Amino acid sequence: MSSLLQYDGLPLGAGTQEKKPDERGERRFHRQTALLYESVRRQTFINWPLAFLDPDKLAAAGFFYLRTEDHVQCAFCQGIVGFWDRSDDPLTEHKKHFPNCPFVAGVATGNVPKDGPDDLTKEAFKLLDDYYNYRVANTRPQVSNNYQTDSLSISETTKVAFPALNTIQSRCRTYTRWPKDIGVSIDALAEAGFFSTGLADWVQCFHCGGGLHSWRQGDDPWTEHSRFYPYCPFVRMQRGEDTVIHCWKKNPAPCVPPRPITLTPEESDLLLHHPVAKRAIEMGLSPASMKGALKLRLEKSGVMCRTVTEAMELVFDFEEEQRRNNTEKNNSYDGMPITEETRDITPTEPMTVEVQESFFPRDSSPILSVEQNPEYLKLLSEVEQLRQDVLMEEKRLQCRQCHGQRVAVVFQPCSHLHLCAECARPVDTCPSCGTVVRGTLRPIIG
Repeated sequence: MSSLLQYDGLPLGAGTQEKKPDERGERRFHRQTALLYESVRRQTFINWPLAFLDPDKLAAAGFFYLRTEDHVQCAFCQGIVGFWDRSDDPLTEHKKHFPNCPFVAGVATGNVPKDGPDDLTKEAFKLLDDYYNYRVANTRPQVSNNYQTDSLSISETTKVAFPALNTIQSRCRTYTRWPKDIGVSIDALAEAGFFSTGLADWVQCFHCGGGLHSWRQGDDPWTEHSRFYPYCPFVRMQRGEDTVIHCWKKNPAPCVPPRPITLTPEESDLLLHHPVAKRAIEMGLSPASMKGALKLRLEKSGVMCRTVTEAMELVFDFEEEQRRNNTEKNNSYDGMPITEETRDITPTEPMTVEVQESFFPRDSSPILSVEQNPEYLKLLSEVEQLRQDVLMEEKRLQCRQCHGQRVAVVFQPCSHLHLCAECARPVDTCPSCGTVVRGTLRPIIG
């Protein structure tokens, strides 16, 4: 009888062997950009089927596990590689199949590996990795993209991270690409508040926004939700606070020592040794602005920029915000700041201005009333019209769902630019025209 062959051409069982279940570490995530970290990519290789191929090498080559056969995907070019042979080297195969990938082409990316080419870069990578681990273990995502300290005493809130997915039916519809061999029921995941992000086995809670990955057969979604996100109002309302606290204390999630969320000046200086920051500074950007922009970015989201272009946009926005703040600080009259409220005041009565007689010739009279100056009123009207036009343009660039972030994603093929990156992530159809989304583009607005 001829031997059976599996998909890679090896005799059945030749590439696998009995082994103990992999130890699972940190499984939480707040954003899919966490895959920029090599340590996060390594955590995805739960139940990796090939004993002859080291997951450490795959993660170092930019890959994470898709939980389907032996298929892995690059976090930087989204290229997928599978059907590995014993002689294959992950980095060599990556270059062969996707030579234009910025990661393998030597372009500066937001990758955070375990090691660096020099001591300062290595120290910067360690800072970023430690800071990310602290943020994901001790904070939680908020609708406004800010973070709140993880605590069981957090009061109930009506804010929902993904209100469009507040029903079990709507969450079930997101599991169209769910891997078949995970061993966790889709219905159970949806009932526990989780929807699929469309990426491997990564799911998020519609209410608190907390994410989990690396699921294993036998996992109970309610228990895992209670263990990793005990503050979630949805899980506490459905399961009861006592049950949630019991799950949390019986098998606590991985934790790291607490630290301030704000980076110290020394830590901020280390950010400039990341390859993305180095490359942007070489292109002429201010080191001070780069440091300030990256510091704010890290404290806000916990992750670095994905590309040099993104870092440049971040610096431009940071410098523009600095100029705006300086202008508002200097824009005062007699020591009293001019606020938006004072700008919106429309005179309903004559505004008299007291002046000294010596300021004007005896044969002339000072202008004492706005009503007596048509040119001033005309100019005031034009300024107000310009201000309204600017506000209208700014409103057009705001996300139509959260109304807080700037639009950042162009849906294909309909080309609508109406949502920010966070709101566009779980969307399968364009909310403006209903067209099925086949792809997305990231425009540069500036």
